[in-house]
Amino acid sequence: MKTETFSIRIIRSPWSDFYGREIEDSVKNHPESYLKEIAEEGFNAVWLHCILRDIVSCKSFPEFGKKEKEQIPALNRMVERAAQYGLKVFLYFCEPRGFREDDPFWKNNPDVRGQSTEFHGIDPFSGRYYALCSSTQKVKDYLYESSYKLFKKVPGLGGVFMITASEFHTHCYSHYPKWRLKFADPVMEEWARIPFECKRCEKREPYDVVAEIITLINKGIKDAKKDAKVIVWNWSWYIIEPDPQKKLISRLPQDIILQGDFERGGYKKLLGKQLVVDEYSLSYTGPSPRFKKLFYLARKRGMATTAKLQIGTTHELVTVPYIPVPYRIAEKLYRMRKMGVDGYLGCWIFGGDISPMSKVAGKLSTNVSLTPSKAVKEVAIEEFGKEPAGYIVKAWRYFSDAWSSYPFSIPFLYSSPVNYATAYPFDLSAKEIEAIPSWLPLPRDKDGHLAVAGDNLKHWIKPFSDIFVQKAFKKLLAEWEKGIETLKEGKQYLKDPLYKKELDLAVHIVLIIKSTINIIEFYRLLKRYRKGDSKAKRRIKELLKEEIDIAQKDLEIIRSNNDLGYHPEAHEYFITEKDLTYKISFLQKQIKTL
Repeated sequence: MKTETFSIRIIRSPWSDFYGREIEDSVKNHPESYLKEIAEEGFNAVWLHCILRDIVSCKSFPEFGKKEKEQIPALNRMVERAAQYGLKVFLYFCEPRGFREDDPFWKNNPDVRGQSTEFHGIDPFSGRYYALCSSTQKVKDYLYESSYKLFKKVPGLGGVFMITASEFHTHCYSHYPKWRLKFADPVMEEWARIPFECKRCEKREPYDVVAEIITLINKGIKDAKKDAKVIVWNWSWYIIEPDPQKKLISRLPQDIILQGDFERGGYKKLLGKQLVVDEYSLSYTGPSPRFKKLFYLARKRGMATTAKLQIGTTHELVTVPYIPVPYRIAEKLYRMRKMGVDGYLGCWIFGGDISPMSKVAGKLSTNVSLTPSKAVKEVAIEEFGKEPAGYIVKAWRYFSDAWSSYPFSIPFLYSSPVNYATAYPFDLSAKEIEAIPSWLPLPRDKDGHLAVAGDNLKHWIKPFSDIFVQKAFKKLLAEWEKGIETLKEGKQYLKDPLYKKELDLAVHIVLIIKSTINIIEFYRLLKRYRKGDSKAKRRIKELLKEEIDIAQKDLEIIRSNNDLGYHPEAHEYFITEKDLTYKISFLQKQIKTL
């Protein structure tokens, strides 16, 4: 009799440092209390970022393996610690990792230099990179040998999951959309304009290149450890081949596990518009048409499948430990169960905090008969007690319904100030600036104050109008605030720290959304104010006073909740007491100039 819904249930520590000493500090960043809790909740694995050329040496490239002496022992210690709680460790591969154009590696190895690409506006990653051409025998040997050696040296590893398109520059087609050069979309337009330089790969099809890389890594791992799991994620595979990548999938070994984004490639209706969902999303339930096509192709070939989810947070709002919309994650898992999906990767770099969201996911992962509503109710009772749970469950329903009105777009998710809106310093002297990546450390001045003020609305409001985004958020707020009122009705429970924390989180999210609406309005008003519009001047003054009030309220909340305002991918706080205090003072001075 089946006792668990999903055999693969991977999550990630919110303290892991993706861009830093991820493996070296892995034991420190996975406290035993965290491992114990996620194991009890029903998860059975955690994941770490691994760069193959750093962690093991190889014959093809003697310069590789510089971090082997520190990383291999550290990884073995992490594997041993996880095993104490019945957890496996999976590694994230994005291989074969290329180098910057000026890296000394190319002086010694010009024969493996492949296609170039260039990244802009994403410091510290900006610049030109060259691929490690996988059509060369040296690179093929490296992929097999290093994968094999890694799993021999760390035999307790559970497996890997791979991204083989976009992200870091890897093989020659990782950022070159060969099949759609004549009709490249805006995201890939620049990549498509770069001339294809690799003479070895130009005669090959992208799907053959990717399938070969996957096969080499899979063979290396399986030759070292037969029961290791190799998961291949379809993230951005539309660069390689049109959806649903029939040719690529047909070339993969049957023991590969295919992973699809549960939401990406979906659509949702909002205020009469059809919105494209091209990222992780809690505002859209899924499965997307893209996921379903991948799933049925895998089933036809007899391949296992996993779904990529975000259990706690998404780029829709990252700087909270979780978005309290458990009915939405419960419905996702319920639909996955009905389809027969084998497992999931529960979060990317963020979204792995222990929370009611993770507890709901855990229950639905291990109980084959539990309904979404029953899972949510059980978690509410276990977390808050039987009587308070009545208010909590009702509020969560309002929050879950409200979140569907989120104005989803890639520019907004990646470049808007929503993750630090309550700390945003509205500046009357602001000029036009470029987009600021929302997933990297924020720019600050010499005194440590946020240096983000500037009109870059055109970069992140698209493809919508500013009015549309404001209307969508106001619609979201109208429903969300019903949930807050519901929690306040249980005033007798506000002395309970957990209950009060749930209310604080909900109010903090309201303040974030209100400030985002105000940021949009501010830059619209600023243009009119600079033309001498007296009505705009009065409204700006009112708006700045509103923002002082918002900052004061959020300051009180932040002081009591040190897990708010933190961005796990950027590995820093985007909203701090200092930021809010400075904003209040700064806006008071701004008002005096009006």
